[in-house]
Amino acid sequence: MKLFANLFTALDETTKTNAKIDALVEYFKAAPPEDAIWTVSFLIGRKPRQIVPTRKLMQWAAEVAAIPAWLFDACYDVVGDLAETITLVLPGGASASDRPLHVWVEQYLLPLRKKDEAIQREAILNAWEQMSNSQCFVWNKLITGGFRVGVSQKLVTRALARCSGIAESVIAHRLMGNWKPHKSYFAQILSTDTRDADISRPYPFYLAYPLDETFEKLGDVQQWQAEWKWDGIRAQLIKRDD
Repeated sequence: MKLFANLFTALDETTKTNAKIDALVEYFKAAPPEDAIWTVSFLIGRKPRQIVPTRKLMQWAAEVAAIPAWLFDACYDVVGDLAETITLVLPGGASASDRPLHVWVEQYLLPLRKKDEAIQREAILNAWEQMSNSQCFVWNKLITGGFRVGVSQKLVTRALARCSGIAESVIAHRLMGNWKPHKSYFAQILSTDTRDADISRPYPFYLAYPLDETFEKLGDVQQWQAEWKWDGIRAQLIKRDD
């Protein structure tokens, strides 16, 4: 959880593309695969749905902070982000948790959805007590279903390609389709065997991204090609192995 929280902070504090890629590369080289695959999943948009109702989280945070509900609401109005508001009002001061990210997600976070309110409250409060402020902030982001950070799937792909030496196009293809965040799949993503065993996996859809370079570096404007960007639903018809 320490590495994940540190990565989130590094990504959130910079707008520079290269700095974000460097932070991602450093993380993927240091993180165990069972944590790294969950990080990939979250960063490319496969975040969990909201685990606990918003009003309950607000109520429990206000109780821990020993403040009335109206004061929490006022803080929320100023901050504008529920996860950040909760983190700011909590007492804090706990040392960072050494528990790995995958344990927090698989054994604590996801099972909460099926638990009753009393068990949810106890689990959430215990987690808040065990985490540092930066960890608590990311944890709250995951609980509320509002996990977002300024990283596109393209940047994650570039970072994984740099870590593995595998072509970006291969990495991008491997991140498509249905897969579960398991450490074995992280090994598949970085595998040097570029033969694709899953014949049903679609190709990545091309998305629009901000330019990384100035117009002057893109060549003669007379050689450019412009195409309409049509609205609609993207679809693919795939035929492999007959």
